[in-house]
Amino acid sequence: MSSPTAPTRTGTQVMTAYHYITTVQTRDGLLNTRDGILDVPAGFTRAACFGHLLAQLTEEYRAPLAVLYFALEPNTLATETGQ
Repeated sequence: MSSPTAPTRTGTQVMTAYHYITTVQTRDGLLNTRDGILDVPAGFTRAACFGHLLAQLTEEYRAPLAVLYFALEPNTLATETGQ
């Protein structure tokens, strides 16, 4: 059985799943918190992931946004050893 969080290969690229949470606020005070899974190709940086997500949100709201919170972690849980 394969793990949904293990690196996967799509085409010729190896992808790793990351879970993100972000909260943004518009100039008008509208708050939006969302989370999701971002499949990231090998070699991508944390800054590139942030830029990608912020660009999507900025396009959606068509306005500058203030980022109040951003978290990006591998979508895996540590396993207990010795069991």
